[in-house]
Amino acid sequence: MTAEPVGARTQTAHEPPQVLTMKPIVVPIVASDRLDGAFRVTVVLAAADEGALARLTQRLPELRATSLGEAIEFSRLHASPQMPVNAVQLRHELATALHDSDVASVLITEVSATA
Repeated sequence: MTAEPVGARTQTAHEPPQVLTMKPIVVPIVASDRLDGAFRVTVVLAAADEGALARLTQRLPELRATSLGEAIEFSRLHASPQMPVNAVQLRHELATALHDSDVASVLITEVSATA
């Protein structure tokens, strides 16, 4: 029987996902013909491994542009300073738009709609 050194890292079958945090996205909430508030969301992309994380990092401007477009559309259709944000629906829409073999999961770490 061989003793393993104290503090040695053992390799597991499932490494924790690598994450890429985007800068917060802030878009206007427009009701009819007037500015009604601001919609803010912070998105984190989880990658399955380090290689996928590196590829996502290289494509960050494209991924951010896609997320910005989805935030604008969500804000236009579903956001209001008088109602709570449906984060489940937002996450689903972002996950659909950002669907990629390198994206293991789309996470929302902050979301708000304020006047």
